[in-house]
Amino acid sequence: MLPNLLIGQILAIIAALTYAENSIIYSYLGNKVSTRATVHVRLWIAVPIIVAMALIGEGNFFGQASLSNYLILLLSGVLGYFFCDSFSFWAFTNIGPREAMVIMTLNPIFNTILSYLFFKEVLTVIQLFAILITLSGVIILILNQNKESDIKKKKNKTKGVIFALLAAVFQATSNILAKGALSDLGPLSTNAIRMIGGLIAASIFAIFFRKEFKKDFISFNGKKNLSLLLIATISGPVIGMSLLLTSFNYSPVGLVTAIVQISPIFILLYELIFLKKHIKLLEIIGTIISVVGVAMMFL
Repeated sequence: MLPNLLIGQILAIIAALTYAENSIIYSYLGNKVSTRATVHVRLWIAVPIIVAMALIGEGNFFGQASLSNYLILLLSGVLGYFFCDSFSFWAFTNIGPREAMVIMTLNPIFNTILSYLFFKEVLTVIQLFAILITLSGVIILILNQNKESDIKKKKNKTKGVIFALLAAVFQATSNILAKGALSDLGPLSTNAIRMIGGLIAASIFAIFFRKEFKKDFISFNGKKNLSLLLIATISGPVIGMSLLLTSFNYSPVGLVTAIVQISPIFILLYELIFLKKHIKLLEIIGTIISVVGVAMMFL
């Protein structure tokens, strides 16, 4: 039987795969449709699915926790599914998914600080060192990608960097709030309530501020864009986030979120295998360093 820490790390790696796939699709949809419409419409697809999964897998989750915990989870969803995702999607379209995700590797640092303050979680020296190694490998990998493209996007880079930093802060805060309520509810129920919070925020924003509620849905009348949105929605907010929340029950938040940061490596593999991009020496070095860092987390 696998030890709990190992289970949590495996789940985090699978979640990282779903996030890599999501960043590629959302970057495409953000440019073809719009970031705001993507953030909004996908939640209308995801909420019924995750609620059904929670009811089937964990039973009736309404009334199973205190009112304060429900409110905390709703707030976690607003921060995670609305604010974090909005800023991260904007970062994808401004500087590209790879650069955005390398900046968001600061997320485990924010998570670790918040976990220590609220849950007194302390990582071992090896795990802390592994986090630093993993992050350094990802940074090398990303920053040495497509430098010509970086020059062409220079005007948007500052804005994209700010968006990515804000996304990392909101993601860390959202994760900490969600972990605090996991003792009363299962991961599926937790994710369902968080997603409802995100949907409420996105809908209010679309109706009262942007006044484009109906227009958001019309934007996805094409089969290709709608199909991509369905794939990204099911794999990311539903499967990926449920796995991430489950992993919090087995491993420290800082460690789990550090593992999730290897998503850019999976993006690189996609580009090399399917897009046939040239492999640079520093990219190979970055990949090796990141893999070594992740391996050290299993010690």
